[in-house]
Amino acid sequence: METIHFKTVDPVSQELLRGASRMGLGLNWERYEKQQPQDGFLRLGLSCPYGCLQGPCRIDPFGRGAERGICGLDRDGMTAALLLRLTLQGVLEILPADPAGNSGEIRWPASIRDRAAAAVKSLGGAPLSSVAISEGALLLARPSASPERLARQALRLALYGTGVASQARTKSSAGSMPCSAGYGLLAGEAILVGVTGRASQSLIESLMEKAAALKKPEVRLVSLGDWIPAGGSFLPIACTSGEAETVLSSGKVNLVAAGPGTDPGILALCAGMKIPVVPSAENPDAAGILKQASDAFDRRSAAPFDFDPKLVGAGRVNLGDAEIAAALQEGSPAKIALLGGTDSLLLSLGYLPVEMAKALRGEDYAVASWGDAAAWMVKQELPVALLEADEGPLAAVSALASAGKLPLLKGICFSGLRNCRELTLALGLAALGMKVSLATPIPLWGSEPVRTLLREELAAMGGILTHFDHPVRAEELLDWFIRS
Repeated sequence: METIHFKTVDPVSQELLRGASRMGLGLNWERYEKQQPQDGFLRLGLSCPYGCLQGPCRIDPFGRGAERGICGLDRDGMTAALLLRLTLQGVLEILPADPAGNSGEIRWPASIRDRAAAAVKSLGGAPLSSVAISEGALLLARPSASPERLARQALRLALYGTGVASQARTKSSAGSMPCSAGYGLLAGEAILVGVTGRASQSLIESLMEKAAALKKPEVRLVSLGDWIPAGGSFLPIACTSGEAETVLSSGKVNLVAAGPGTDPGILALCAGMKIPVVPSAENPDAAGILKQASDAFDRRSAAPFDFDPKLVGAGRVNLGDAEIAAALQEGSPAKIALLGGTDSLLLSLGYLPVEMAKALRGEDYAVASWGDAAAWMVKQELPVALLEADEGPLAAVSALASAGKLPLLKGICFSGLRNCRELTLALGLAALGMKVSLATPIPLWGSEPVRTLLREELAAMGGILTHFDHPVRAEELLDWFIRS
């Protein structure tokens, strides 16, 4: 544990990790360490993504082994195809956000319509619709398309997915909602129900209604890393997604309501610690859930970790264009930075978003954040604007464009990528002419021609996608914001 500061910057998290180690609990960090070194072929994009059962094939990055797949596919085609595969998956993850009306042509918000039209024209001019999905899938059926064709289709899909996300947002986003985050939410004697994944809104509201009537002991619903709307506010966030298993190891959470998308590690840890888990997809009864949580609370044996009730920060998440623009006008800043994303075990949790926000504020930037990074901002009570977790940077771009202040935006940094959805949105924002950086590596380093092709295609649309072949340092990203 002498290197525990490499895992998280939070001293409470560090103490929780020490306690989990003493109890012999294996958390996400142990699984991460056992995976090292992770697959270098896949990290470089040199592991074939096609649906071919004659492989799997890999290409030696050093030129001492295989130079082509069994079918003859070279490193450029393999890397470009993997980019397309990831982008296609990202679009499929975005689609549920707008279950109706995805078959027609994308209807962009007026504020970014011209940018979208220019990007589509640069990529061939054909209107963007769900046809892009089938086109991408066909290209991945058998290696026949050129790397250029694959990369351009990836960008078309990224634009399409970004457009779908923008359509879903414009239907309902307005105003702002309060939020709170921090370990202090777990303090004191209370029945604690942790919520994770995409739990249904009806279940959350029913649980809140019934929990409000129970006072001795109090019942609290807390999110384990997800931004979950609940009754005009967000469910209190006990921890970021990277800290969820760490919090469960404390013994304070009495029951977990698990929605779709819950990590298997959370379910396995709950089973090992005998924490009841209720899948929200099974439409459970709220009263029954609270009864299970109460029974688990009564059965607890060892004294759980004692949290400081002062460790809670509060803020407001800006949803509408007017609220976002107003939040980014504090002190009439001439420079705006968007910094957000998901926790990544490649970096010490909390290090990058916290240090970057402090440094950018010191350089007179207005900063806005979303996702796990935003939860760290709330926990640290940093004066930054908070954005919605899924479409936060896209919402900010639209709001700034509407207010005529998009030239003030100096960059969008994803401090971590958890899924293909985030990668697709990052590509889509770059295709809309934004300057985007990714703090964690993406699998493009196996082919310099593909990286060059992507850079040139985005440059033609006025955009930049900066990515690194290593987990980036805060100093590198600060230099990227200020000088590039």
